[in-house]
Amino acid sequence: MQTLQKLDPHVVKQFFELNKDLVRRRFSEKRTEDRRKGGAPRLGERWIIVLLCVIGRMEGVPWRTLPLKLSLCDFLIREGYLRAIPSKTTFHRVWQDVRVQSLESWIRAIGYNTAVKWEDSECAVDSSGFKITTGNLWRYLKWAKGQLKKTSKLFHKVHIIISLPSRAVVSLTTSPSTTHDSKVCGKLFQTLPKRLIKRFKCMHLDGAYWDENIMGWIKQEGMYPDVPPSKNSVDHGTDSPQDLRVRAEKNYPGLYRENHHSERRASVEHVFGLIKLRPPIIYDRKLTNKLKTLLCPFLWYTFLLYAQTLWR
Repeated sequence: MQTLQKLDPHVVKQFFELNKDLVRRRFSEKRTEDRRKGGAPRLGERWIIVLLCVIGRMEGVPWRTLPLKLSLCDFLIREGYLRAIPSKTTFHRVWQDVRVQSLESWIRAIGYNTAVKWEDSECAVDSSGFKITTGNLWRYLKWAKGQLKKTSKLFHKVHIIISLPSRAVVSLTTSPSTTHDSKVCGKLFQTLPKRLIKRFKCMHLDGAYWDENIMGWIKQEGMYPDVPPSKNSVDHGTDSPQDLRVRAEKNYPGLYRENHHSERRASVEHVFGLIKLRPPIIYDRKLTNKLKTLLCPFLWYTFLLYAQTLWR
């Protein structure tokens, strides 16, 4: 973020109004038996500081300049959210205590509300890599020559499930870049809200999810698995549905594109493309803090979708 760039008070206020009910339950105050008596009064509740930390991470504002940027948002003190603007130490300490699972649950809650308002009936699954470590000159030269692969520690994967046609993120998780997509699919399904599973009639996936266990679970939940056979799939000569699909695809190339909607499966890439237009600026050193900063653009994306449904 540029030094002279300012935070828009209207956007910050709207972000507060639409998310305060969801954040109060997930970032409640820590209950301790032995509380210190006396001392200075608290500046504000914990969920308010968490919201300000997320805004700072989404805008790429360092902790040392975040109090100065928030000084223009006078509604925070005027409307009683804060007694005073917290210091950089307070922001950093609260951000350290925030869990990655809490941010993922927050994103799923907003995505569920958006999917319900749009009356979505389908979903799509995919993953993409994000750079979380600033490399040196040698790394960039190796990357330019194609000798540095995306499986290095420079990248981290984000796996999402979006609902269609709204394209809201309803399930999300992260993994190292060396993890195969099908290995994380079970964790994605477990965090998918059960109320949405009953609404979905079809799930769109790519060839990386061509697995008997994955397609069996999808059929068990009452959904149709729209997944093309993988390139290395083998026809065992049986009459199973998978072998029939592989046999038909090899005998009639392009059959999948004629009978299925490949553009719906590609809608996940559209979501990743929108987020990567403005990649997050990661100043953190710990991996957990990097992952939390990486999730902030997805939170902002789902927030904008939810706000559009209220404006309609």
